[in-house]
Amino acid sequence: MSLGDYLLYTGLFIAILATQLGTRRPDARRLLLPVGIVAGVGFKYLKEIPSGTTAHLIEAAGLAVGLLFGLASIALIQVRRDPDDSRLVTVAGWPYAALWTAAMALRMGFAYGSTHWFTHSLATFSAEHQVAPETYGTAFVLMVLAMIAVRTVGVLIRARLVGATVDFSALGIARRFAR
Repeated sequence: MSLGDYLLYTGLFIAILATQLGTRRPDARRLLLPVGIVAGVGFKYLKEIPSGTTAHLIEAAGLAVGLLFGLASIALIQVRRDPDDSRLVTVAGWPYAALWTAAMALRMGFAYGSTHWFTHSLATFSAEHQVAPETYGTAFVLMVLAMIAVRTVGVLIRARLVGATVDFSALGIARRFAR
């Protein structure tokens, strides 16, 4: 990864966490913005998904880890209905931030380690199993997409279960799916 990639991912991480920590009254735009941002990054990196049995297993592992982190994040965020106006209220504290930080550290640690600590071992493994270098980045992008999508869908489902409303009026296409 280049310095620009590290800065991009760190900036996205900070922006996403900053919009989720604490007590929030998110509307549809605020809930879907992180999904849109990561989808944009995914569009940049997922133009060609590397193929091959081992590559697909690595990508599936990234997706599975993202699903697990997403489910854990749902467990760490409180979702409730404001009794005054029935709007969605979310509360995310330090355990939630720690989970997202751990996920970020895992991705950044692997990226840094692959070029500084275990370069030879990774290159040997990749050559022996015919794994394209792009596979690892693809796995991490899939991980982040899954994590954010699962968290967003989980919050929307939990909002509906507690009877909280989410304002979709600013999003024309999303309003159709919310009905």
